[in-house]
Amino acid sequence: MSQVSEIKCPVCGKWSEWTGKIDERCPHCAAHYDAGRLQYAEENRIKTEINRQNSYLIIKDTDDPVVQMGKQFVNWLRWATFYGISVIYIVIAVLVILYGLVML
Repeated sequence: MSQVSEIKCPVCGKWSEWTGKIDERCPHCAAHYDAGRLQYAEENRIKTEINRQNSYLIIKDTDDPVVQMGKQFVNWLRWATFYGISVIYIVIAVLVILYGLVML
């Protein structure tokens, strides 16, 4: 379902057909029609890739949906445990400091 419309190129100012794709270029000057949208999509793709690499279990597109949900849960559990233990250590450090101040 690709609808074709016309758009005026922001660089050369000529009208040409546009299907609305992010990476579409002007046929006259080869400039991107919407460079900001292309940059935003590329940044999101890079962030998603980095988040996938930082996961404990890498979720593949070929995995079954149940396996993907299981891997997402394990990854979430890993980070929740990490942050939970960090909070416990911070609370213990604050309590030791408060106890030291009170006993002065």
